[in-house]
Amino acid sequence: MSATLSQTIDSYINAGHGGKICSIDGDFAVLVNPSFDVLPNHPYRSPLVVAVYCKRGHGKGRINARTFDIAQHSYFVVLPSQITELIDISDDFEATYVIMSEEFVSSISFGNTFSLRKTVAEHPHVVLGERAREAFEGYVAMCANLIPIESNPHRLEILRLLTHAFFLGLGYFIHETPSADTNTRSSNITNEFIRLVENDYREHRDLAYYAERMGLTAKYLSTVVKQSSGKSAVEWIEKYVTLDATTQLTSTSRTIKEIAYDLNFPSQSFFGKYFCRVVGVSPAKYRSEHKSH
Repeated sequence: MSATLSQTIDSYINAGHGGKICSIDGDFAVLVNPSFDVLPNHPYRSPLVVAVYCKRGHGKGRINARTFDIAQHSYFVVLPSQITELIDISDDFEATYVIMSEEFVSSISFGNTFSLRKTVAEHPHVVLGERAREAFEGYVAMCANLIPIESNPHRLEILRLLTHAFFLGLGYFIHETPSADTNTRSSNITNEFIRLVENDYREHRDLAYYAERMGLTAKYLSTVVKQSSGKSAVEWIEKYVTLDATTQLTSTSRTIKEIAYDLNFPSQSFFGKYFCRVVGVSPAKYRSEHKSH
């Protein structure tokens, strides 16, 4: 999706493609087996909340710097500002998408017992069991049936309530499902470190900042993260910075100077040296070789 939700849906309807689509006011949409690419096959920062349920096929997904396998019954959520990409998607891939504006999600009050952003950040991808699948399919069906009833003045509020109930239930199913990652101290430290990097990499590229935030020494943090994830802590920071940079270089018309300042580098020259050291080529050369046309 390269424009707003409503623009994407309008162009889809006008093109007359197959699949089923229901939408309301550019705030909420349900797409069942759409024949266009809802999420692109190159790094992209979505302005929307996109929930994806794989009904058939397989592939790989990447949200920020973390890659996961997509198979039947896989479910994942992309949040605004996250950089996402679908990779090696099979020809028989079929999925249901629930797409929401950030304003719509922000208008839902989850209270103090549930954080959508925290839950998704900690569990960006899950495989739904039978009960969770039934809950998701019921939620989608109710939303799809409600949206076309334009005479109902309470449609948007009902959608908020349905979405509120679904995400609360999803949080329960996620925590009920056994995870491949055991809750060891090492995995907890690594997950917390990556969460902090996701939030703060634009302002802080130094390991000492994250170590201090977590009450650990930089050496201990780096050792634990390396053992737990296969990447050093510094490599994770560099991965997030350069992923953002390469995404902007290939999918926006921003100048290299603008990108440097957006990522909080003191100058274009400093950014260029950092980028070249990590990626292996200059920002200008990377853009010329990878720019989307």
